[in-house]
Amino acid sequence: GSRVVQMLRDIAHKTDSTAISLLARRVGNMLREDQAAAGTDPFAKIKTMISQMISSMQKSLAEDVDHAQQCKTDMKAATEKLAAKGAEVTKFQTRIDGAVSKSASFKTEVAELKEALSTLAEAQANATNIRSEESALFKKNEPEIQQGIEGVKIALKTLREYYGNQDQGAATGIVGMLEVVESDFAKQLAEMRVAESTAAEDFKKEAQEMKQEKTRKEQDVKYKLDAIKQLDADLTELQSDADGAQNVLDDAKAYAETVRSKCTVTPMSFEEKRAKRQQEIDDLKGALTALESSSSSTAKSLLQKGQTSVLRQLRGSHAVHTMDN
Repeated sequence: GSRVVQMLRDIAHKTDSTAISLLARRVGNMLREDQAAAGTDPFAKIKTMISQMISSMQKSLAEDVDHAQQCKTDMKAATEKLAAKGAEVTKFQTRIDGAVSKSASFKTEVAELKEALSTLAEAQANATNIRSEESALFKKNEPEIQQGIEGVKIALKTLREYYGNQDQGAATGIVGMLEVVESDFAKQLAEMRVAESTAAEDFKKEAQEMKQEKTRKEQDVKYKLDAIKQLDADLTELQSDADGAQNVLDDAKAYAETVRSKCTVTPMSFEEKRAKRQQEIDDLKGALTALESSSSSTAKSLLQKGQTSVLRQLRGSHAVHTMDN
């Protein structure tokens, strides 16, 4: 019996197995108890105990294998889901960033357009004021020059009628001078009218161009404001979708962490644990085979030796008890 116990202890030491060590202790206790009883076969009980432990370890190993396979499946699914949901969140964030950037760009352009419209309105007002001043000055100067021309003409007519065909003498110089003045006035009036006409035409053309430019910019502002409004609406929807995707991703992370904590074996990996458990099973099977292959005479001899030892201990204990009495 001690050989069996020692065999189990050796296996326990070899495999560093607490379970087998406890089995060796149970076998030892059982042998000591059975040695006091006649007609018992402790080896049958030992084989049963070893067989039960082998079955228990095989069951545990099969459960570990199933657990490892399930962990592999769960980890793969968790990893794939994390990647998919992470990509989905990234996609939404990219779209959000693009919409935010585009909206900011439109807002900048709207501000620039409004500033340009303000500058255009100021330029148009200045041009209108200048044109008004030019027109007012022309309207003031034109009749004055016309009156001057008319006055010179009257003077010339008067001089000519007065002197008639007579030798005009000194009057000739005056008439000549008045004719020059009349010519200068006429030339000045003609230039003023051309300048006024040109200025009026240029103003009309510029005013039309400013009006068209204003219309284009105002339409551009309206288009961009509508686009900003649509982008803001899209952003609200995108943010809602992104929040939903983020929640799913957070759940996926939590699930992955749960799987990871459940499937991460420390300090021994699954492969190491499986190899150790298999070694325990193999060694126990070896011990069981050794027991089963032992001859019945050897078993009986071991049993008788054990029983004789127990009887001697009992007789010695009885003698001591008698002497004490």
